[in-house]
Amino acid sequence: MIRKAKPVYYDLVIVATSKTTDIWLVDDGGHLVQKEIGTLRTSLLPGFYTVEFGLGNPTYPIHLTKARRDTQAGLTAGGPCPRPKIRLLPE
Repeated sequence: MIRKAKPVYYDLVIVATSKTTDIWLVDDGGHLVQKEIGTLRTSLLPGFYTVEFGLGNPTYPIHLTKARRDTQAGLTAGGPCPRPKIRLLPE
């Protein structure tokens, strides 16, 4: 019997500057992963994600390779990244 390895998930915490700021987390395919207000707490597969503080604002990259905690100030200091293009599956 061959056993498949269990996927590895990493904890991610992002704290916005304001407790009322929307935090939008998107995967590299442009799909919404999670939205929270003030603080985002989640557990994700390793990979590339983008975060947006308030809808319609610049996006900032997150390369998740281990558990991490970030702040809005820390992420925005690194500079914005292009918004991921949404890929749709053929019908």
